[in-house]
Amino acid sequence: MTPLETNLRKIVDEYSDIVKFIETLEISEEEQISKLKARLILFDGTVLWVREVRIKGSVEVYSYYWLRPDGSVIIGWDNAPHHKEINSFPHHKHLGNKVEFSSERDLRKVLEFIKNFLL
Repeated sequence: MTPLETNLRKIVDEYSDIVKFIETLEISEEEQISKLKARLILFDGTVLWVREVRIKGSVEVYSYYWLRPDGSVIIGWDNAPHHKEINSFPHHKHLGNKVEFSSERDLRKVLEFIKNFLL
């Protein structure tokens, strides 16, 4: 198992009360850059798409999209640099047609937010 996969499985285990399983997992690791794509199935049938790009072990680019079973977005978190008006730029979350400040900037914080929302 790669370090990225080990870390993901550790986080999923920590949130096993809401994450049923990892359905899709794609990892590429090079010397300085590693990429993770995963699809986490949650206990209520919703899905969390996870995408991270790490440079020298640090998450530099991320997106976490929580979707309903029909594929519509509940909330999406990312750090794409396209909402300069947000105080937390480039970090933000999408709620319907609104873009808001986001303090959830890693997988643990996103899963904690979802857990608090659902339970």
